[in-house]
Amino acid sequence: MRQLLLLFLITVTSCSETKIKDDLRRSNLELTSRYFNEVYNENKIDLIDTLFVENYEHTSTEGRKFRSRDELKSAVKRIESLLPNLKLEIVEAIPDEEKVMFLIRMESDLPKIAHPSTKATKTDFNETFIFWVKDNKIYKGRSIGAHLPFIKQVSGFEGGLLDVIKTLAKESDSLKVE
Repeated sequence: MRQLLLLFLITVTSCSETKIKDDLRRSNLELTSRYFNEVYNENKIDLIDTLFVENYEHTSTEGRKFRSRDELKSAVKRIESLLPNLKLEIVEAIPDEEKVMFLIRMESDLPKIAHPSTKATKTDFNETFIFWVKDNKIYKGRSIGAHLPFIKQVSGFEGGLLDVIKTLAKESDSLKVE
């Protein structure tokens, strides 16, 4: 009888812990998804004050650090002004009890900075984001993106990495390909 009671308690405790972890993962995903769905796609930039801690720290692909919500708001405004009609799509999301990882597809009309010879009419590229969450607030983030597709789209360049190297080699002796 004692063994059955012990087995029952272990099962109930285990199920309870699993539910708590599932609820936390779901809550983290709902919170962090709002950044893409509402801040960007619905232009609710002031929602950043609700979603992020005041001293939020973010590291971008280029290694640039944002150390506050206000710096994040400025970055979002710059991105939105550069990329007309920007829309973000969550392609993949992987939540756990501490963080959520996203693969985001970013699409916009061709920016004004585009080279006149470009054949593209839109830009689209992917970026990976990681947000760390504590007490229902995002306190740290990281974005990692391969921006070559975007650069190619606005520059009018056609081709792959080896074509880029050949093109650059024409302009720089240090990149000559023999």
